[in-house]
Amino acid sequence: MSKLRTVARVLDLKDWKKEEIENEVKHLRAQINKLEAQLDSVEKTFIDTINEFEEKQRSCEMDVHRLGLFSSYFMGLSEEMDARKREIMRRLSEVHERQDALIAAYKDKKLVEILKDRIVKEDTMHKEKAAQKEQDFLHLAKRQREK
Repeated sequence: MSKLRTVARVLDLKDWKKEEIENEVKHLRAQINKLEAQLDSVEKTFIDTINEFEEKQRSCEMDVHRLGLFSSYFMGLSEEMDARKREIMRRLSEVHERQDALIAAYKDKKLVEILKDRIVKEDTMHKEKAAQKEQDFLHLAKRQREK
């Protein structure tokens, strides 16, 4: 019975670890969604600024100073988008690592569950054998008394 308790405790620990990793994956996915939303916002700003630039270019309102401002603004937005894309890629690799750890945790938990089931089955089998021996002994004792 102590083996069963030990395995049950190990199973609880494995389950706790699995749940912890699941929560980490959910948290990372939420961060990725937030970063993607921010990237979409920066990309929209970039596209709107390009449209404004093209409109000003067509209307001949561009001087050298404005051209320099747009150029530096475009470079800043481009660098910001690249940085956000790199961060998203880094977080995605973290998610993949945590998902691999989650799969390993699922396997560990399943292995411990199988071990627990095997111990329960063995304990049940031993109890049934002991009960059968007791029944056989009682039956033999009854037969000997009847003789």
